[in-house]
Amino acid sequence: MNGRLQSEEGINLARTALDLMANHSVPPTAHNYAVFTAFVADSNPELCSELQALVNVGGPIEAGTLEDLYDRFFTFKRIQDAVMEVGGAMSRELGAVVKTLEAAERDTAAYGEALAGASGQLDDATDSASVKQMVEGLVAATARMQRRSRDLEQRLQETSQEVDQLRNNLEKVREEAMTDALTGVANRKRFDESMRKSRREADLKGDPFSLIMCDIDHFKRFNDTWGHQTGDQIIRFVAACLSRFSRDTHVVARYGGEEFAVVLPSARLQDAMVIAEKVRSTVESKRLLRKSTNEDLGNITVSLGVSEYRSGESVECLLERCDTNLYKSKQTGRNKVTVDEGRGSRTAAA
Repeated sequence: MNGRLQSEEGINLARTALDLMANHSVPPTAHNYAVFTAFVADSNPELCSELQALVNVGGPIEAGTLEDLYDRFFTFKRIQDAVMEVGGAMSRELGAVVKTLEAAERDTAAYGEALAGASGQLDDATDSASVKQMVEGLVAATARMQRRSRDLEQRLQETSQEVDQLRNNLEKVREEAMTDALTGVANRKRFDESMRKSRREADLKGDPFSLIMCDIDHFKRFNDTWGHQTGDQIIRFVAACLSRFSRDTHVVARYGGEEFAVVLPSARLQDAMVIAEKVRSTVESKRLLRKSTNEDLGNITVSLGVSEYRSGESVECLLERCDTNLYKSKQTGRNKVTVDEGRGSRTAAA
C-alpha cells in the first residue's frame, strides 16, 4: 500500500477525492474512489491525464467512462500481476523438477555402472564371499534407485498440484476481471468478447445469434430522489431478473450505468423476444422497498430492444440496430419491447 495513504496526507487526499467526486456527481463506489484517489495522489500519469480532461469539462462524469478507466488502469494491472506471479511460480517449480531429474539421471548412471561391475564380478567370482559382496552391492544400488524414483514421483505430483492451483488462481482473477462488481453479471469487457465469439460462430456454423438491450426507465429520477444506494439496489434487481430468464449459454452483462445487454448464442429473434417480455413483465410486477427503511419505492419499468444477427454484418451494426429498437421503446412510452421485423421493427406494448 502507498505509504502516503496511511498518513495524515492520506486523509487529506481522501477528502479531496470525495469532494471532487461530489462536485462531478460521481457515486462513492469502491471503483470510483480508487480512480479519484489515484488522480488526486498523482500516482498514475496516464490516468491523471485522462481524468483531468473530464474534470476540466465540468458537470457530471458518466458512470461508463469511470468503469472504463477502472478496467484499464486497475483491473488490467491486477491480471498482469497475477500472470507474473504465476509465471514466477511456474519457473521455480520447473527448476525444482529439473534438479530432481538431474539427480535421478546421476543415480541411473551410477546404477548402470553398478550393474556393469556386477557382471564383471560374476565372471570373476570364485567363492561365496565374492558372490555375497556382489549381491549386497546390487541390493544397495537398487534401493537407492527406488528411493530416487519415489522422490521423483512425489516431486512431480506436488508440481502438478501446484500448477493446477496456479491455473485456478489465474482463472479466478480473470473471472473477476470480467465481472461487474455491483451486480455479479458480466462487465463490458466480457460482453464485447462474447459478441465477437458469437458472431464468429454464427458465421462459421450458420447458427442464429440474437441480442437484447435493456435500460431502466427514469433511473436518474430514482437516483436523484432516493440516492445512489437505492439506485444500486434497483440495478442489482434488474440484473437478477435478466439472469433469471437467461440460459446458461447466454451472457448477461452490464453494458454501462443503468443499461444491460444479453448475448444469446443459438437463439432466434422469437426466443429472444420471449425472454425480453418475461423480464419486462417481471420487473413491472414487483414493488421495491428501500432496504434501510422498508419504505415503498413503487414500481420500476424497463425498456428493451431485440435484434437478430444478419449474416455478414459487423458487431457494431447489430449493436446499432438493437440500440435503435431500445430507443424506439423509450420514444413510444417506455415499458416496452421493440423487435426487428424485416427491415423495420415491431413494438410490443405493455
